[in-house]
Amino acid sequence: MSVSKSKNLERKLDNFAKEAKNELNNVCGSSLWEKLGFVFFDQLEGSEKIAKANFYYGQLQIINEIKFSI
Repeated sequence: MSVSKSKNLERKLDNFAKEAKNELNNVCGSSLWEKLGFVFFDQLEGSEKIAKANFYYGQLQIINEIKFSI
């Protein structure tokens, strides 16, 4: 992969990660989830919030795995 393609991919992954973190902050009401991880999601009220938090946390995990492999 060329350097420019690699940089573009990294930038896109960073944008996806920012979006996921923003959504998690909105769902959780704070950034405390960053310190506690997915255990924090059990404290959320409502199954929709828990599902949404797990979805975006999963996205972050995938993004981190991809970034680690490039």
